[in-house]
Amino acid sequence: MVLGSLSRLSQPPRQVWRRGSQGFGNQRRAAKAVAAVFHEVGKPFELQEVPLPEKLNEGELLVRMEVATICGSDLHTVSGKRQEPMPLVLGHEGVGVIERIGSDIFSGSRPRHRGWKLQEGDRVTFSVADSCGVCPECTLHKLPQKCVSLMKYGHARMSEGTGLNGTYATHVLLRPGTHAVKVPDTLSSRVCSPANCALATVVNALDMARLPRYGSNKSAVVQGVGLLGIYAVAWLKKRVGMDSVFCLDTQPERLKTAVQFGGIPLLVSGGEEEFWERQRSIRERYPHGVDVAVEMTGAKGVIHEGVQLLRNGGHYSFAGMVHPDSQLSALTGETIIKKCLTIRGVHNYTPWNLEEAVKFLNEYREELPLESVLSPSSYALSQINDAFAEAFSGSYCRVVVNCQDI
Repeated sequence: MVLGSLSRLSQPPRQVWRRGSQGFGNQRRAAKAVAAVFHEVGKPFELQEVPLPEKLNEGELLVRMEVATICGSDLHTVSGKRQEPMPLVLGHEGVGVIERIGSDIFSGSRPRHRGWKLQEGDRVTFSVADSCGVCPECTLHKLPQKCVSLMKYGHARMSEGTGLNGTYATHVLLRPGTHAVKVPDTLSSRVCSPANCALATVVNALDMARLPRYGSNKSAVVQGVGLLGIYAVAWLKKRVGMDSVFCLDTQPERLKTAVQFGGIPLLVSGGEEEFWERQRSIRERYPHGVDVAVEMTGAKGVIHEGVQLLRNGGHYSFAGMVHPDSQLSALTGETIIKKCLTIRGVHNYTPWNLEEAVKFLNEYREELPLESVLSPSSYALSQINDAFAEAFSGSYCRVVVNCQDI
C-alpha cells in the first residue's frame, strides 16, 4: 500500500489554483491562506485556498508558518496505517511568526504559561495539543496532553474551526489553550521545527525527576535511533550527564548519526549470536546492568532485551509503541518485581517540556550537529507530494517543507 501511495504522491497535486493576478498574488495572500489538504489514502495532496479569519477570538494566535517538518505519524496517516478524519491539513511540527493576536491573551493558568509576553512578529513554536487548562487532567494530574476536550494539530478535520489546524499550510490558527514558545534568534526555524514533537516528547520521557533516585545514573540503552532516539542520546549525554549511552538499531546509517550525538552504536541484525555479543559488550562495562533503557522503536520484540540489560532498580521508559500490536508477552510480573524496575509510559508532552526542549536546542546548538537529522534542502509547499516521497524513503530523520514557498 505504501509503494502504491508513493507513486501517486510523487505526482504534482491536482491544479485547483493558478499563479499570477488570479492566483496567489499579494492581495489574495492577505485574505487567504494556502493549505495542502489530504483527502484520501492513495491520493496526492491538493493545494487549496482557505479564508483567513477577519477577527480573532480571545486568546487566538494567527501564525504565518515558516517551515514544517514531516513526522512519522503523518507518514502513517498517508499510508493508511493511521486513521484520521478527512479531509484535513496534516502536520504538527513547525515554526512560524505571529501575524495577529486575539484580544486579551489568556494567561491566568496553564497551558499558555506566560502567554502575555507574546507579541505580533514573534517567531514561535507551539504544543501539538490544545488543552482547556481547567479539567482534572490539565490541573490535578498535570497531563494537559490528555485533556478531556483535547484538540491535536494535524489531526483535526477541516470542518473544525477555520480549517487551519495543521502546519502544511501558509498559516495555522492557534487556539487559546495552545502553549506557544518564542524561538531564540540564535536558532534557525529548520532546526527548531521538530522540537514541538520529537524533542519535547524525549524531554518528557526522560524527565530528570523521574529517573532513578538512587545509584550513579551513568549508563543507558536507547532502543531505536530515529529522531526520538537520537534526541534521547543527546539529552542523556548532555542534560543527564551519562558516561555511556548505547544505541541499538537495525540500520547502520542511523547508528552513524547517533554516534555524532554521543552514542555508542550496536547493530541489531536479528541473530542470537549477535544478541549475546551485544549483551557481552554492555556487561563488560556495566556488569550489573545499565541504569536506564529507552524504547523508541515501536517493536514489542525489544522488551526482553531492554529488561535484561537493566540493573536492579533500573528505569524503563516506553515511548515508541503507540499502536495496538504491542502486547508485552515477553515481560513477566516476576521480572518487574524481582528486579525492582520502574516502567513509565510516555505519550506526547506538557507545555513545560516544550519550554525545556527549546532551551536545550539553544544551549547545545554549537555542540550538536542539529542540521544532520534534516533534509539538506527544503521543499516548497507546492512540492508537498515530493517531500512525502522523500520522507517515505527514510533518507533523513525529518524532511523540511518551506511553507511560504508556493
